[in-house]
Amino acid sequence: MKNLEEKLAVKHLAGGSAIGTVNGAGLNTQGYSEAMVVLATGLAAATGTLDVKIQDSADNSAWADVTGAAFAQLTATDDNVVKIARLKLDGNGIRRYIRAVGVVATATVDYTVTAVLGNDQYPPANTIAFTKP
Repeated sequence: MKNLEEKLAVKHLAGGSAIGTVNGAGLNTQGYSEAMVVLATGLAAATGTLDVKIQDSADNSAWADVTGAAFAQLTATDDNVVKIARLKLDGNGIRRYIRAVGVVATATVDYTVTAVLGNDQYPPANTIAFTKP
């Protein structure tokens, strides 16, 4: 029987605070069927906004947005919040690598995005599902 740490993989996908776009590092999802994507914010300046989306790639170099895999825009009223979403990988048209892209606009927003990879028999609890047609 495998230990929990052998069944799950945890990877930092992206993070920052300055105005601009951060393209996170690619995460190899081979061998996993689900990803729990965790977005955590810290301090958001009064006019700051944050948009975070998930992209995929077959080769960890050419990236495309995953349809329906984006968090609702966060604003200054979303200081110190955690948003969690579940992304089905197997049979959902998601290619082998995923990454997060964060866009901070107008003013600074502290944030980090982490992924926890697992399989259907160990689904993440208390998550919302990204929709993908």
